[in-house]
Amino acid sequence: MAKPKQEKRSVPRLSSRVPLTFKLKSGKEAAAETRDISSRGLFFFTDAKIEESSEIEIVMMMPPELAPFDLRWVCCHATVVRVENDASRRQIGVAAVINRLDALPEI
Repeated sequence: MAKPKQEKRSVPRLSSRVPLTFKLKSGKEAAAETRDISSRGLFFFTDAKIEESSEIEIVMMMPPELAPFDLRWVCCHATVVRVENDASRRQIGVAAVINRLDALPEI
């Protein structure tokens, strides 16, 4: 019998489908949708190729359950920690750790 995997996350993630855009250091931008998210990390699906250890900038609407402020758009600076192919979705799954999260100004 296989042992269940030990949870390594320090903050539980919220299952939530949130559309987002991300930008690589090269300037390439792509769309994605989260599978789950916390104040410290997220997992999302995308069609774009991305490599582990990539630094990315993410813009999205933070779910109200996680926002330390009113519901608003945020910019996250994150590092990709895992990339996996998802054959059922025909997309790439990406796990990223949020290094910095800034609320974007209202316009």
